[in-house]
Amino acid sequence: MKKWLLFLLVLLSVSAGQAQVIITPQLPPLGLTVKPQLWSFSLINAGNTVINVKVELVLKDASNNQTVLSGVSSIFNLPMGIKQVQLAEVLPVTYTLGVPGYGVDISQDGFLPVGTFTICYTVIKVLNDAPEQVGEECITTQVEPLSPPQLILPVDSERVEVTRPFFTWLPPSPFTLFNNLRYDWVLVELLPTQSASDAVQQNIPILSQQGLTFTNFQYPLSMPELDTSKYYAWRVTAKNNSSPIANSEAWVFKVRKFGVDTTVHRSSGYYLTLKKEEDAAATVCSGILRYEFLNELNATEVELRVYDISTPNRREIVLDSVGYAVKYGQNFLQLDLTEYSAIKDRHIYLLELINARKESWYLKFEYRKPE
Repeated sequence: MKKWLLFLLVLLSVSAGQAQVIITPQLPPLGLTVKPQLWSFSLINAGNTVINVKVELVLKDASNNQTVLSGVSSIFNLPMGIKQVQLAEVLPVTYTLGVPGYGVDISQDGFLPVGTFTICYTVIKVLNDAPEQVGEECITTQVEPLSPPQLILPVDSERVEVTRPFFTWLPPSPFTLFNNLRYDWVLVELLPTQSASDAVQQNIPILSQQGLTFTNFQYPLSMPELDTSKYYAWRVTAKNNSSPIANSEAWVFKVRKFGVDTTVHRSSGYYLTLKKEEDAAATVCSGILRYEFLNELNATEVELRVYDISTPNRREIVLDSVGYAVKYGQNFLQLDLTEYSAIKDRHIYLLELINARKESWYLKFEYRKPE
């Protein structure tokens, strides 16, 4: 009924001899994956004559407006009123590739690249040698992979035999859609009242890694052993050209306890590497915070700042000194947090190290008061 009311309004707004066309895309409810799904739409011919038309389609990356793919349908007949266009009527479609780097399949039935795109449809009236644009419509939609990353090990709800597990997963599919695939990996503690998905979204990571190029990750020796009295949740996020495309499921595991449990207390002898991104590394710290920094400049001092980010307004913690001595090359540094009464139990903090070039390096941590 609404479509017919719209049709009548259009009829009143155009002259008797002028043909105007309204195009309504009808993309599949479960999401786009292949090219033929782009050519599902209805047309309303508000003119008083039957016309011959073709439809031009342009697919653009929503983040930078670059043209990824364009296509032109064959010419077909458009009667007056509403017409539900069938795929057979637009075939064969002539496709043209846009900017390189998206790994687009040029075939008629090929997969679409994964990401968020703006799709613009233009209806062209074919009249002798003077084509005329008679309708246009643009929509924004997301193309998702057929399958997100699939976790393999540790198996969901498994009790693993080692305190530093080896994590593996499968890439999203179809794998050929991606030309610059990377993975973000995160491990968190699972609290008794949480689901695995809630834990990876809400809890401070015990360890996280960004930009992994392989589909596996070894829990590092520089980190403390996992506690056999706790449950852990982990998840992988796949990215292509730095844009997130799909999350895996969140799985849970626990380290099996053998004899006397020697991993209840956290080791104090590990060092975390600072990163240039604020969320690039995260840990839980008790007492002394140990971190490593690669000093590539001929400078003997860096600035150090600590911020409490548990509250909406970031609050700086006043340290004894802002300047800290460093040497050229690898530095293993530490900060005794027990000396500062402003450091509160279970608050989340951001450590910022500023080098001589005024470049900032970060480490995020949750402070736990020593027992």
